[in-house]
Amino acid sequence: MGALQQIEAAAQEITQICQKERTNKADKEKLLKLHAEIFTNIENLIECEICGATTDLIVTMTIEPVTAKVCKDCGIKALEAGEIRKPTSRKRAPRSRKKASTTAPPKAVPAAKEEQPLPQKQTDAADLYATVENQTRLKKTDIKRLHKIIQEIAGPMNLEHTLQYVKREAELVKLKIEDENLDKAVELLMAS
Repeated sequence: MGALQQIEAAAQEITQICQKERTNKADKEKLLKLHAEIFTNIENLIECEICGATTDLIVTMTIEPVTAKVCKDCGIKALEAGEIRKPTSRKRAPRSRKKASTTAPPKAVPAAKEEQPLPQKQTDAADLYATVENQTRLKKTDIKRLHKIIQEIAGPMNLEHTLQYVKREAELVKLKIEDENLDKAVELLMAS
């Protein structure tokens, strides 16, 4: 069963529980479990690079020099056409500059500085998640949730406050993670 079908089935179960005249603690726990299941399945959805459709079945396709992650429909169209047509961004027309007055002295052009490469950070999310998974033995879905919680923090926050905030949010979404592993995961995710 695909992620979309699992989301639909969980949503139907939620609807059935909500239609009961009287709910109890077991129903609430079931709702929270279904919510977590839906959230996990939503995270597993991937976007097609051509049409933008989200699905759980994406294929990486290479035709000549172009490689794209495509859905079933776009993959079939690309095979029929013999090429992958990625959407192009709109090009803006060049703006005309106002002519400078002839009485103004010409501005000095600064010498071009040599660009120094920035220190490399772990930008690839998959590598980051794998690193955190290896060091903390947490599931990737839990790591993704923690990363999302950290990314949603509005302003800069020091490590201690971030740990407190993430611990509280993890409790709210019913993540069962040991404090030691949670601390290590947050440190690694913030360092990226």
